[in-house]
Amino acid sequence: MTFEKIQQIYPNARFSNTPVDDPKFYSIRLEDGFALLLTSSLTKNERSLLQLLSNPIKEPKTAATHRWYRILFKGDSTPNTNQVRILQVKLKGGKDFEKTTWQQAVTEIIQAVADAFWLSQDNFILVENKEIGNFSTSELFSIFQALDSDFDSYSQVFIGEFHKTDGNISQDFQTERQIFLQQAHRNNSQQNFTLANSAVDYFMFEPMQNIPLFKNLFELWFNDSEMTAILEALWQAQGNVSSAAKTLFLHRNTISYRIDKFQEATGLDLKKMDDLMFCHLLITCFSETK
Repeated sequence: MTFEKIQQIYPNARFSNTPVDDPKFYSIRLEDGFALLLTSSLTKNERSLLQLLSNPIKEPKTAATHRWYRILFKGDSTPNTNQVRILQVKLKGGKDFEKTTWQQAVTEIIQAVADAFWLSQDNFILVENKEIGNFSTSELFSIFQALDSDFDSYSQVFIGEFHKTDGNISQDFQTERQIFLQQAHRNNSQQNFTLANSAVDYFMFEPMQNIPLFKNLFELWFNDSEMTAILEALWQAQGNVSSAAKTLFLHRNTISYRIDKFQEATGLDLKKMDDLMFCHLLITCFSETK
């Protein structure tokens, strides 16, 4: 069972990497985490049915045979390797999608592969050794976009940092995995994830949501969907107005005018990255719950 299917029936469901020990919430086991529902919103029959549908998932037999699966998920000892990084892929393919062929294509392109395996039907893990000539993150993202085109698929990719292969790698990987899963669930339209572009949103999301001040500011400042889109494009463009205008297919002067009006209304200076980042965090935290 996937979170998306739960959310279609229960729009207010929240995703969590772990179950919540709180009687106010009902935790449902998913393929890669838990869905949290308000207990008060469920009937007794609904709770019984959901419990039947969310039986514990058996470990994939093929994944359990891989050494790096046992290292990352079971804490086995690591081989004498310098450094590795882990690529996590959440993949949606059509009915004719060939997993084996897709995996072969990936491992032929990324030649420094230490291991690669499927966690489930749509979750793939690739462990890459650090060598001279490793692809950059932007090059790797381009590779997966090309594969999406070739295989008629849709992939969300998290490229982790290079880690020493010591006793901490399993713990470090699990942290990266938690960040990726939450960000992927909250940003279905985003395909490229790194620790750098995900960490701030991940650690700020719940604390900001629980503070009324921030929600009130969001409702005051972001009641215009076009301005919200401009601010997000400006964030992605690191404050470059011309780049944001190209992304939105708008004239640069139009963007500048809207920015000036927004700054007059809020007192924020969007030329300052602190102010722009604050806007980005508010939009990220509250745009889905408005």
